[in-house]
Amino acid sequence: MTILRNFLLSMALVSGAESLADDPFEERIRPFLQTYCIACHGEETQKGKIRLDHLRGDMEDRKEAELWARSLEAIEFGEMPSDKADKFPTKAQARLVQDWIAQSLDRAGRKVEDKAGKEGYGNLIPHDLLFSPAESKRVVTAAARLWRISPKALADIVRGARMVSNPFVLDKPHGNFRDFKGKYAFNSLMAEQVTELALAHSEKEAKNARKAIVTMKEKGSTIDEANREAIKRHCHNVLRRTPTEEEMEVMMGLLKKVDSELGVPFGLQAVYASIILKPETLFRFEGMGASDDDTGLVALSRRELATSLAFALTDLAPDGKLLRAFQNQDLPPREILRTEIRRMLDDENRPTARNRLLQFFQEYFDYQKAEDVFKDQIKGHRHWAPALVYDLNALVMQALNEDKQVLKTLLTTPEYLVHVNSHRDHGNPLAYNLPPDWKPSPKPYEFPKDQRMGILTHPAWLVAHSGNFDNDPIMRGHWIRYKLLGGSVPDIPITVDAKLPEDENMTLRERMRVTQAEECYKCHSKMNPLGLPFEQFDHFGRFRFLELDKPVDVTSKIVNSGVPEIDGEIRSPFELIERLANSTHCEQVFVRYVFRFFMGRNETLGDAKSLQDAHKAYVDNDGSMNALVLSLLSSDSFMYRSKPISLTQIEP
Repeated sequence: MTILRNFLLSMALVSGAESLADDPFEERIRPFLQTYCIACHGEETQKGKIRLDHLRGDMEDRKEAELWARSLEAIEFGEMPSDKADKFPTKAQARLVQDWIAQSLDRAGRKVEDKAGKEGYGNLIPHDLLFSPAESKRVVTAAARLWRISPKALADIVRGARMVSNPFVLDKPHGNFRDFKGKYAFNSLMAEQVTELALAHSEKEAKNARKAIVTMKEKGSTIDEANREAIKRHCHNVLRRTPTEEEMEVMMGLLKKVDSELGVPFGLQAVYASIILKPETLFRFEGMGASDDDTGLVALSRRELATSLAFALTDLAPDGKLLRAFQNQDLPPREILRTEIRRMLDDENRPTARNRLLQFFQEYFDYQKAEDVFKDQIKGHRHWAPALVYDLNALVMQALNEDKQVLKTLLTTPEYLVHVNSHRDHGNPLAYNLPPDWKPSPKPYEFPKDQRMGILTHPAWLVAHSGNFDNDPIMRGHWIRYKLLGGSVPDIPITVDAKLPEDENMTLRERMRVTQAEECYKCHSKMNPLGLPFEQFDHFGRFRFLELDKPVDVTSKIVNSGVPEIDGEIRSPFELIERLANSTHCEQVFVRYVFRFFMGRNETLGDAKSLQDAHKAYVDNDGSMNALVLSLLSSDSFMYRSKPISLTQIEP
């Protein structure tokens, strides 16, 4: 009996051990908490009033689930562990915990907002995974999308119509790209405004068409033949295609009905307006091509590729030349894409694609908002931001035309183009600290490298990332954290009044000491050290040595940036810029932002190969922006979408 009892007991112990080994919370999550979290969030210390030592992994408990959700966000944004912690987990350890929390919450039916796929949160996708060779064999996972056309495309469609305001124009999305699939909404007010625009445009076009209709009748055509030809021509102008016979019959029926009730040419006007109001005109669709059962991908059709390429490189619908190119069945779509991309980028007579590249840099560096930052005039300086933005546009275009080491050039060039085109511009040379004997010249002005270096010390960028009356090191550091380091910072809590104290006797750095409070600095530590070196310049973008008669302190220390070559003591903004410009990591982050702009979405792990190929193309072609865009717009990420799952494939 004793032997049997001991045997059963040993079996129970083994079973219990196996159960423990199969419990990921006890095996991996609790040790993680104990090692990296409990010192700050345990029984004795609860920083931020958060305690984690009592967690059991029970997602059915609402309060515990909420705490896990908060912890997940803190790990994603790099808030936990704190920069002041003694121990730090590896990225793999942190990802393991993130995955466990997310999956556990999901299994328990606790909805967790997936910020990684949202605009503005693309950097939550682990950078090291995207550029890991192990991820290069993943297939595209992005689904087909429905896009609303851009304000520029709408204006092109209804050109000639009196447009009081473009309903598709939104407030400038400073800091975010405009081409994300959800960026442009479509509500009832917009629908009403677009209808008015369609009617106004169609009234003018119908009157013009009447002249052609009269001419055709004089030459022997019937009124129906003439109307059909007018409708067909308008479909080509708006939809870039010939209407089907079924569509033609519907439109002819509408024309005759309206003409009989309201008179000629109201019928033609109604038909023209209906063409503009077609979903095909206001939206663009994806995923209508053939699917590949082996890969689970859907290829965009040739027309979809033509449309996607046109909007990506011109922000307009495809022209006849592009559509005809994709009708060539003898060439594979990828070869046509590459040929047409090169043609559009090299077209000097129609530099629409080149201007589209400029638009990317305008949104990436986010310097156009300098025009919206009001500045009081001060003695000896008349501020006129549009001229500064014009100068920086010229600098970007010069780098694009040379097309060598584009990012590094824009970050480090000492050569600035300074223009004076009107009396309002005359005060702006003072923003560059140009000597009194400076004369306007079409040639670049070369600054000493200890005075100016690239876009981040250009007056337009400095003004854009400043306030009305002062600098903004936090905003400048935030830009570097996101756009060059590929990091993330949580949104400001609604309970926080994010204002610095007003004290005219304190420098801005001195007033920023309030951000070093424990509840603030976990986020500000990611931004302040990156932005403070740019105190070398005032809020007009002028180089300076003094602030309030005190020597300007431009030193900083960067820790835990996620990029080892960036960390360390900083003695000037130029030292920081050099480190950023020479970092492969920063170059890869730049590639990610180019991807987002031209794809109109955040990258996913399924895009790893496209990103790695694009970065290789950039490097192999001496930092060519053209090569980078060519690689992205002919990649699988551009050409394919994931195959949708049908309801019959879902297990009951």
